[in-house]
Amino acid sequence: MRPAMIGPTPRIVLQGRTVFIENGLSISDPSLYMDRVEHRRPHRAPNIMGKEGGITVRYDDWGVRSQRWAGLCSVSTSVCGVPVHYVGAEPASTAPPDAPVHLLVPPMTGGASMWIDLVPHLRQLGPVISVDLPGTIVGHTGDPYRHGPRADLDARFVSAFVRQLRLESRVVLHGWSTGGLVAALAATMMPEKTRGVVLVAPALPWRRTSPAEALGWQTLGRLVVAAGPPMTRAVLRLAGRRMLDAKRTAINDAGSISGGRTDLIGGDPGRVSRAQVDLWLDGLEAAREQPERLAGTAAAFASIVKAMFITQRPTNEALDSVRVPVLVLWGRDDHVVDPTSLMQHARRPGWTPRPIDDVGHLLPVEAPDLYTQAVCQWLAVIPGFGRPA
Repeated sequence: MRPAMIGPTPRIVLQGRTVFIENGLSISDPSLYMDRVEHRRPHRAPNIMGKEGGITVRYDDWGVRSQRWAGLCSVSTSVCGVPVHYVGAEPASTAPPDAPVHLLVPPMTGGASMWIDLVPHLRQLGPVISVDLPGTIVGHTGDPYRHGPRADLDARFVSAFVRQLRLESRVVLHGWSTGGLVAALAATMMPEKTRGVVLVAPALPWRRTSPAEALGWQTLGRLVVAAGPPMTRAVLRLAGRRMLDAKRTAINDAGSISGGRTDLIGGDPGRVSRAQVDLWLDGLEAAREQPERLAGTAAAFASIVKAMFITQRPTNEALDSVRVPVLVLWGRDDHVVDPTSLMQHARRPGWTPRPIDDVGHLLPVEAPDLYTQAVCQWLAVIPGFGRPA
């Protein structure tokens, strides 16, 4: 039986407890993340400035914004007093009757709508949920972290979110960029509920570090990462608005020219739909009014750099413990990731590498049809998965 994701949802009250620690939200058991869950449909009017700690737009039916998103719905959920927002879509009629739920985990500084263009394509394979991670600058999920987001804390959040939505043994996690590490770590926390993981241009430990480089990261690197977040937060407070203006200009200029590329964001915005690009620009415009919200990106960046270069061994051990099939996707034109390193990661048992030609770092929205096709082909060879009709 499919979980009800769209439409008026009854109020659900669950019993549990939450434990807070100095560095953020600690969950000894993800099932204890929430002591109260309340689903509600947001108002039909779009909300640009989120009160809960993020910035984005929300719609009762995203078809109001663009017909290509008709049937997609924003849903708000209260999680132990922390508001959580996600975009949901029911499966297409062609999806297999026992299709799993595809849960999209965005980059750590992004939000649910960052890759909303993928959702209409992916719903051909089953129900889709795209969640705002806590404390992001373009999302509505609140920020329970005292010192900013970290990959492991976000993974605990994803695990708890899945448990409380009662997605029993039916989840395929999709993680994009820095969200890839979050999705992989979440899979290790809920192996009984995860049926597969798709890592898209993921930020994983660098596999080609020389002994000298490794020593440097273990010494000077630790000091830089420790000092980085406070320094970066100060820079963002002073120059955040100008940085957002530069990013907006890069997206706008590259998006107006077919084949235009920008090193600032990676990929080719010219291949992304105008509706998706406009959504990004709206988010940047709203963020420009509150540049202090960018402070959390410093902690997120430090967390990823630490996992990629400083704490490689425990991070790789966690990745080794993933016990479900994993698909590693990336675009051959992506200059952000290292293909050789990704191929080495994909040597793990049950991992499948799949580079896609003529696509960059924005693969999920540059070529959502090719993305969905690759996932469909991968699922087809995994026992227990059916093909869409």
